Amino acid sequence: MISLFRNRLFLAVVVGHFTVDLFSGGGPVLLAVLAGPLGLTNAQIGLTLTLYTFAASLSQPPFGWLADHVERRPIIFAGVGVLWMAIFFGAVAFSPNWMLLQACFLLAALGSGLFHPIATAHAAVAQRARAGSVMAIFFFFGQLGLAFGPSLGGLLFGIGGRFGILPLCVVALLPIGMLLTAPAAPPVLVTPRQTSRSRTRSAGLTTAAFIVLVALRSSIQAGYTAFLPKLFADRGWSPAIYGALAGTFLFSAAIGNIIAGAIADRRGMRAAILWPMLFGVPAGLVCLWAPTPLVAFVASALVGLLIGGQHSVLVNHAQRLLPARQSFAAGLILGFTFATGGVGTWLIGLAADQIGLLTALQAITLVGLPTAVLALTLPGRALVAPSPIVVEA
Repeated sequence: MISLFRNRLFLAVVVGHFTVDLFSGGGPVLLAVLAGPLGLTNAQIGLTLTLYTFAASLSQPPFGWLADHVERRPIIFAGVGVLWMAIFFGAVAFSPNWMLLQACFLLAALGSGLFHPIATAHAAVAQRARAGSVMAIFFFFGQLGLAFGPSLGGLLFGIGGRFGILPLCVVALLPIGMLLTAPAAPPVLVTPRQTSRSRTRSAGLTTAAFIVLVALRSSIQAGYTAFLPKLFADRGWSPAIYGALAGTFLFSAAIGNIIAGAIADRRGMRAAILWPMLFGVPAGLVCLWAPTPLVAFVASALVGLLIGGQHSVLVNHAQRLLPARQSFAAGLILGFTFATGGVGTWLIGLAADQIGLLTALQAITLVGLPTAVLALTLPGRALVAPSPIVVEA
């Protein structure tokens, strides 16, 4: 695995992923800092973050499609995406009002949308024999960025106020340079398959089950990410405690990606999704019912490990479904994942206003059971396929 980081292309995309998600993770903290000087309401902050999520998500499929049609070194566009984010996050610090701030956030989101599908496709070809583990490492660095973004941003904004974002913009020059000078990706291997009407029908049902599985799992994870702090805040716990709980959940999800990727390489995707989703249900209920912070920390780490760790495995499966369109497949699955997670968060919030937050989170936790059933449609142990066809990336 150490040899993987000697691969200049892979090293560039993982450092870039950390940086892009570091910006995204620090975004809410930057808005909180600007709330006072610009007089931002909670509704304005919520709308800005929602539009950011949708802009970053929905732009990924078209950007991925375009990258698949670029003949020479599309990785350059991933570097442009990081540069774009750095420019417009820096511009946020100088925004005099909410309208201009929102415009800068939306434009910065397009940089994330440009980076993710291209970088994901290039990470996938680093070591094809261990695709699950390779993708897990790639997403591990992204989730590390999301986890460190709020804390690092809080430290920098505490020192420099709104201009604390500028040092991050300068640091971003490192991954930008690495991506712009990275070598081209090796060609993608596509295995020919014999098709029949019955196999086509079966593949269609399997794909439909996969789409529903992704939507449900992303809604569960997004619900925990969005509402765990609010749940424990309502119990009177301090911001330091529920903030650390949220960070624990995200960090353990990053570790979970590494474990799930290794399981997928050894036991197949089915095992990497089925069992964690099943065990995630009791772990999630313990987390929600936790009577003390100690129990909550242990349970949030466990539930993050279980339900947050399948992201890389599902992206890898989507790319196998469209092997000759790696960037488009990555953009499609990533955009769909984040968009459905955003919709799921909205629905959980609506339900929480009617039946209570604890009840709503218990309900979304139990959704893990049908999600686990859907995982039975995923491939088991990978089989070695003969006669690959070389298709240029």
